[in-house]
Amino acid sequence: MKTLMQKKLRIYTPNSSFKVDRRLLSLLLLWTIVFILYTVKSKFPSSEENLETLGLFFVIIAFLYSLFFITSNFFLRETTNGKFEGYLIIDSEKIICNLDVYTLYEIEKISILSDYFYGKFNGNTIAWQRKKSNGVKNYIEIHKKDGKYKKYFFLQTKTENIEMFTDELRTYYRFGKLGEQNYKNIVE
Repeated sequence: MKTLMQKKLRIYTPNSSFKVDRRLLSLLLLWTIVFILYTVKSKFPSSEENLETLGLFFVIIAFLYSLFFITSNFFLRETTNGKFEGYLIIDSEKIICNLDVYTLYEIEKISILSDYFYGKFNGNTIAWQRKKSNGVKNYIEIHKKDGKYKKYFFLQTKTENIEMFTDELRTYYRFGKLGEQNYKNIVE
């Protein structure tokens, strides 16, 4: 007997804390040491030659690490600061988000952002930021008829993404729960 695998996406809950990349901190520390060495050099004329040599050494190390840092950012994904809890399952009669269940008839409207894929270029051109997406900036926002709403972030990969639910989302579109442009953005 063959069982059907249920379509589902992992829900991501971001932390509200700030997370700093350790590689960036290392780079900042190296350049801070260079700055301190060249600032201190004028204060100690007797050790100026030693500090000059040490400063030059740290400049070379900091420069090489900067090149490595910028180059490697093209191949690394953005860091995640949160945890994965439960699954997003979209059925033609209900939407399940972790432990929350929303029936078709209690939903006022749905908004879905699904542009980010795990490992895809994220359009970031800033040198010190990573260039590949972590795939967790996607979300579904569910507005209930009683005025309450909730937003759930989810992970998308090339094989597991919101397009798996095209048939189910068509039902929500037909009932006026999902906007036309939002529906077209998902299915096209």
